[in-house]
Amino acid sequence: MSFAPCPCDGDAVIDQAAMRRCITVVDDDPFALDVLVRAARSFHFDCQTAPKAEEALELLEKQPTPVVVTDLNMPGLGGVWLVQEIRKRWPSVAVIVVTVGGDDDALMECMSAGVQHYFLKPVHIDEFHHALQSTWYQQLMRRENHRQKKRLEWIVHKQTHRLRNTFFAAITSLVRTLEARDPYTSGHSLRVRKYAIRLAKYIGLDEQSAKRLSLAAKLHDIGKIGLAEGILTKPARLSESEFDLVKEHPVIGERILRPIIRNRVVLSAIRSHHERFDGGGYPDGLRGEEIPFLARMITVADCFDALTSSRAYRGAMSHEDALDLLHDGISTQFDPHLVPPFLRMMRETGCAERRRQEVV
Repeated sequence: MSFAPCPCDGDAVIDQAAMRRCITVVDDDPFALDVLVRAARSFHFDCQTAPKAEEALELLEKQPTPVVVTDLNMPGLGGVWLVQEIRKRWPSVAVIVVTVGGDDDALMECMSAGVQHYFLKPVHIDEFHHALQSTWYQQLMRRENHRQKKRLEWIVHKQTHRLRNTFFAAITSLVRTLEARDPYTSGHSLRVRKYAIRLAKYIGLDEQSAKRLSLAAKLHDIGKIGLAEGILTKPARLSESEFDLVKEHPVIGERILRPIIRNRVVLSAIRSHHERFDGGGYPDGLRGEEIPFLARMITVADCFDALTSSRAYRGAMSHEDALDLLHDGISTQFDPHLVPPFLRMMRETGCAERRRQEVV
């Protein structure tokens, strides 16, 4: 026996408009099968049927139903196997067992697998009716709870996305406000991010790490918001005490961002971007590979932009002179594995730019 397709999804619980009162009945006894189907139809349930477990599973794969009614003692792999397969493949499908007595172990296996109801033959129709109705309503409630959960998850995701966008917009404004205090460093953080991301692509850094690098590079100097404007724009060499204050900005930046950026990789890159490969940097005096990898990348990009930008106390270097200084700092200030690809990248870019200008 069969009925028109019942549009149930692979988990047998779908949206209310598509869900119908449909069940699968499995029994190798034609008389028992007929009784169960007639009873279910009198309760306004549509039925699809199978005489053994293997055929029932094939039927369910093509057309799952929210409720399965099955015998245990059948030829082939049997009802216990069918119950276990249903629970494995379609955890939301409700199972009702109808069987003869005598196999307590099989019945216990079914109950352990999560069977909703079981009956001994011959079945009392009123009890069967009650079991079908209560199981069906449980499925409806489960489906409704699932739908509400998905809706709440969607609302939370949407709000989180909105808050994240608001946060990053505010951070970008904060960076611009910070750099506006010193006209010599205007755009510095965004340029450092640009160089760092180009280096990331050049060396084949994975996408997730590149995203973290992008955020850390943009925010690496955010701690300078805690410095007096006179220090930032001082046209002469800083005193020892003033430089001690400047050396605190990576720690201040980490402290400002810690409540809103929980990613330790991003925070450690911000804190450590002034560490030196030889251990002579700040704030923690880290050495070599103790320095977080993303921080080492930012250090190279940060130094290059600082050297090629005008500052209150000096003019800008040419790109080539700056690249030579980076080369001189290999293994002392900079990671020896990052400077060579950065130099190649920048020189290749410079050659390409000159060729474009010659064409024009």
